[in-house]
This record gives sequence, C-alpha cells and structure tokens, in this order.
Amino acid sequence: MSVDQSTLSARQEQAASTQRQLLAAAVAVFEEKGYQATTVGAITDRANTAHGTFYLYFRNKEDAFCQVIEGVVVGELAVDRLGSPAEDPRQAIEESLRNFVAVYHRHEGLWRALMEGMLASPRVQQLWLELRRDLVLQLSAAFEAQQATGALRPFAPTLVAHALAAMTEWSAFTYFLLDEPGAAGGRGEPEELVATLSDLWYRSVYGRVPEDDGRDDQSPDSA
Repeated sequence: MSVDQSTLSARQEQAASTQRQLLAAAVAVFEEKGYQATTVGAITDRANTAHGTFYLYFRNKEDAFCQVIEGVVVGELAVDRLGSPAEDPRQAIEESLRNFVAVYHRHEGLWRALMEGMLASPRVQQLWLELRRDLVLQLSAAFEAQQATGALRPFAPTLVAHALAAMTEWSAFTYFLLDEPGAAGGRGEPEELVATLSDLWYRSVYGRVPEDDGRDDQSPDSA
C-alpha cells in the first residue's frame, strides 16, 4: 500500500469513527431529551466534537434522528425468525417477540422521541412507515409460506401481520412508557408481556393451542 493510500485509509477510518461517535451521542440525547428538545449543540457536546463537524455527516437534526431510527430498526429489530414447519412455531414466535420487547425496553426514550418526531416531521413519519412496512411484509411473507404448506389456517396474511405488529407496538408503548396496566393491574416483569403477546399471536394464526383440548370438557356449556 502506498503512502497516499495509507493516508486515505486512515482518514476514512477517522471519518467513520467520528460518524459512529456522533450517532451514539445522538441516540443518547434523543433518548434523554426527546425529539423536540434535542439540539445539534447537545449532540456535539455529548460527542465532544465541534459544532460544525455535525454537518459533515448530517444535514440537520431531523436527518440525524432518521439515521438513528433506521439503525435501531434495521440493526436490532430485524425479523429473522418467525417459525417454520421445521421449527416449534410457538417457540419461534416467543423468541422473536422477546427480542422486540428487549429492544423496545432498551430504547424506551427513543420510542417516545419517535412519537414526537412523527408529529413534527413528515420525513420522520414517512421513514417510520417505510421501515414498519418492511417488517410487516416480512411477517406476511412468513405467514404465506406456512399457509402454502398447510401449517397455518387461511387468513389475509398482510392484514393479520399489520394488526399483530400494531398490537405489539402499542402494547409495548403503553407497558413501558405509560406504565399500564400499572401497579393496580400487576404489570409485572417484561417476560409476562412476552408470554401474553406470544399467546395472542399463536392463537390468532394457529387457532388453538394444545392446552385448549383439555379445557373443552370443563367449559360451562359442557356442565
């Protein structure tokens, strides 16, 4: 490698390192302050960089926030396992939801900031809808593949994927950010939320669970 190439490589690595530093600072500030209260100055102060350096990597606060959200959704919320005929489908659903709940819990402040951002910025809203649509379509494709093998009952896969995603997102939002059902309702630990959502998902797409067979004879109608 020539001297010029070595210098260029070092500069590229330094630039990449600075961008990572700014993104990490942006995540922390948005989570702490929310979308509206965050300023470029707060991000550069947290990153310990010059104010002007920010604009070498981002157009404005909105652009930085969009990159933060995209990084979390694509990097941490990717739908990679939803069960297949070769797996235990209930376990696969539970593992996927556990990952979602863990990421949501880890970035509680960021989801609050996202709600603010979608109300303040059409670009933030459009980005979130596009990212969310990608996740819903991945779910839908997984459902369709299992329907083709007869593993799932017939239903509209995209509509069901959208409904289940919306239920999960809003359940996590109210659970972690609004503290509902709260102490009076015995909110409990996040694992209880995972178990409840997993049960609802499984019943909605498979119709029944093995435990139901033992409950039929104990129903009020059979008495």
